Amino acid sequence: MLGVVIAAVATAGGMRSWAAGAGGGPGASGAGGAGDTATALPAPSLSATGKVGTSKLEGKPATTSIRPAPKMARPEPPVAAHPGGGEPPATAPPPPAKIPVPRAVQEEVTVRLRELNACRIEVARDKHRSPKEVRAGTLLVRWTIGLDGSVSGAEVVAMTPVDPAIMECARQTIAKWKFPAPDKGPLAIERRHRFPP
Repeated sequence: MLGVVIAAVATAGGMRSWAAGAGGGPGASGAGGAGDTATALPAPSLSATGKVGTSKLEGKPATTSIRPAPKMARPEPPVAAHPGGGEPPATAPPPPAKIPVPRAVQEEVTVRLRELNACRIEVARDKHRSPKEVRAGTLLVRWTIGLDGSVSGAEVVAMTPVDPAIMECARQTIAKWKFPAPDKGPLAIERRHRFPP
C-alpha cells in the first residue's frame, strides 16, 4: 500500500497544497481525502527538510603541512604592575648580619632552658594529673635579647606532641628572662628543648 503525504504551505495568495505519493507529480490524487486534485509545489527548502547537500569548493586543496613556529629569543620575565601606579616600592633591606652569640650568653641560655621543665609540673598540677601523664616532647624556642638584656619576641613551636598549656607556660617563662646587655646589638636566640621523660 502506498501512502500519500499532503502538506499545506501558506503563501501570500492563500493556501496551496503539495502532494507526493506513488505517482509523485502534479495531478496525483491520494486516498487521504485531500480534495480533488492537488497542485504540485516546488521542492521544500533546506530549512524544511533539515538535510544538507554536498558542496563543491573552488580553488586549490588546503595544504596539510604545518610550518614550525619561529624560534623566539629568550623570553623576558613577566613584570607585575605596581597597584598604585608610578614607581614600584623599594625592596626590603636585607636582614642584618647575624651576630654570633657570645659563649657566656650561650651558657646562660642553657641554664635558663632547664627552668622550662617546671612548666610540665605546673600544668600537671593544674590538671590534677601526674607529670608523666601530660604530653611534653620537644620544643623549638626563639627570642631576641635586646640592648638592655630584656627578652622580646618569644616564640614556642612544638616539634613533637606537646600540651598547649605547657607551650604557653614556656613562652611566658622565656618572656620574663633577663640577660646581660649584649655589646654588639640585639641577639637572636633559637634553641631546642626536650623535656625529660
